[in-house]
Amino acid sequence: MTGIQHHYDDSRESWKKLMGGTKDQYIIPGWCSLAYRLAKPQAHAYVFCDIDRFHELKQYMTAAGWDVFRTPLIVHKQNSGRVPRPQHGPRRQYELILYAIKGDKPVTHIYPDVIPCTGDDNLGHGAQKPVELYVNLLQRSVRPGDTVLDTFAGTGTVFPAAHTFKCRATGIELDEGSYGICVKRLAELKSLEAPNALGL
Repeated sequence: MTGIQHHYDDSRESWKKLMGGTKDQYIIPGWCSLAYRLAKPQAHAYVFCDIDRFHELKQYMTAAGWDVFRTPLIVHKQNSGRVPRPQHGPRRQYELILYAIKGDKPVTHIYPDVIPCTGDDNLGHGAQKPVELYVNLLQRSVRPGDTVLDTFAGTGTVFPAAHTFKCRATGIELDEGSYGICVKRLAELKSLEAPNALGL
């Protein structure tokens, strides 16, 4: 994990740009509304977010119709982390996830709101999420045959995780390099299954 950098701007200024422009250009509020419209009548959403943006994102999700859980889920990254201020520390080893509900969808089981996980071998994406983490999230919400959507698929973590539960997954990714990794992951999964088992 050492030496991997993310290639996006997560500053306050960048966040404000996502909020700015004309109403049709409000990217984050628009995404919240679109996610609500695309989700089935009974659905869960798990949205990674920075601690400084959680309450603002919560407001946008609520305005879009989601029932947002009051506090975030905490991901404890046991074997990785960032040191934003190397001369002063500490190492940040957690991430926040906003959890939201549509249509009073129940969970499959009660799980803790602190999720310990270890990182996968990095495939070249600075914000890569571990398959173990996605498995933990999906086990809370899905049953075999359900569908899963990841609108920021990155390296395609959602695909092996969804495959674990025999769910159909759709991933959307803008970056060509990351998209290529997604395709490779799908090919690897397909090679393990009978033809069309993954709907490819």
